[in-house]
Amino acid sequence: MLLSLGILWKKPFRISISDAIKPGKNELAIQVTNLWVNRLIGDAQPSTTEKITYTTMPFYRANSPLLTSGLLGPVQIVKTN
Repeated sequence: MLLSLGILWKKPFRISISDAIKPGKNELAIQVTNLWVNRLIGDAQPSTTEKITYTTMPFYRANSPLLTSGLLGPVQIVKTN
């Protein structure tokens, strides 16, 4: 059974897992998605045949630099009192 502990999209990028962990073996799954701006830049590439996103404001173009995105470590589970 999956239990969502929340969505982290801004600092401090911390969430309590206290209510989810049980004695014994536990499994933690983390889902990561890209930034919307990186998706817009990807859709602007000349080789793209089918766009995933749409915007009427062309802030980002095919040659715009990608922003750092994803799960950047180190990931830690810290015991607190």
